[in-house]
Amino acid sequence: MPSTATKLERRAPVLERELRKIRSELKAVRKASQEAWGKRLAGRFKNDSLFDEIVEAGNAYRRSLTSRAR
Repeated sequence: MPSTATKLERRAPVLERELRKIRSELKAVRKASQEAWGKRLAGRFKNDSLFDEIVEAGNAYRRSLTSRAR
């Protein structure tokens, strides 16, 4: 039966690889979060008919508010 030290020696390289992977992913996330939010979202809803309906509903609502104010 392997000793605790032997088990740890076997696990260390695996854990080191996982740590490198996590650090790499974190670096990518940090870089992406530094971009302007508008650039990250630009074009996300292109050719999305449901989004177009949502925008039109919002515009209609705003128009209804300005007509009430008069």
